Amino acid sequence: MTLSFSDCAAKNFAPEKEGVRERSIENLMYKFVLIASIVLIIGGMLLTACSLFSPLWQIAERPKSAEIHHHGLWWDCVVSDGTLIPLGEAVPIQKSENCANKFDPTVQLQLRSALETSDTSSRELLLHRFLPHHKAVIFFSVFTFVFGTIGLITGACSPCFPPNSLLYVVSIFMTSACSVLSDVIFVFGATKTDEQKEDTPLDEENVVQNRLGIACYLHMVASCFFVMGLLTAIASSYLLISSGKGREGCCQTKKDYLQQHRLEIAEAESGDKNVAVDAH
Repeated sequence: MTLSFSDCAAKNFAPEKEGVRERSIENLMYKFVLIASIVLIIGGMLLTACSLFSPLWQIAERPKSAEIHHHGLWWDCVVSDGTLIPLGEAVPIQKSENCANKFDPTVQLQLRSALETSDTSSRELLLHRFLPHHKAVIFFSVFTFVFGTIGLITGACSPCFPPNSLLYVVSIFMTSACSVLSDVIFVFGATKTDEQKEDTPLDEENVVQNRLGIACYLHMVASCFFVMGLLTAIASSYLLISSGKGREGCCQTKKDYLQQHRLEIAEAESGDKNVAVDAH
């Protein structure tokens, strides 16, 4: 009779131990997903910052004049002698690179004279202007950093206050939307500029070959990071809300967390002993 009662008590206590184990697994899974989301957001913000300061957003090659123009968001570079293999040269000529800010008064004066003369040979110079799609990328990038920073703060503190997880998802959604929208606007603006230039006949000497630069693709990779961060943020929010209570550990020190973990184990063991005593 006693054995039968103890067996019954052990069976009643087994689900409780199993529940503690399941909560521990869910907690580890939640932390892994949350950390992955935060790492993706930080990586996306770093890639965005690197792309903003690069002049390689759009590249214009002029084969006849052996020049390569690098057009950035707020500064441009001109690389002269762009020949890949200088045949007939005992010592290859070093490439010279001259960079200038779009807001430089000298550059602005050259742009004004090019607009006044409407010379077809100076039309490539018009790409050195601060164009609308350049402004759009900078404008949306500012909000990308703002919403990304808010998302990182709310995401890191969501274990303490579960409603923060919803704000975290909204912040990362806005971050992703701003980044993707800036990519779409820039690609559309750069492509539209190329189509307008193709409509006007050019001399063979003034042919310009335009293509997107590595900075544009780097910004697209950052947008992919933000989208993946959004998906993992949604997953972490679901795991947190479905648990029915906040995850411990964010607002605690390591010592407090270990003490709480030992306390939970001690309570489980004491409960097991009490059940065994009652059974006897």
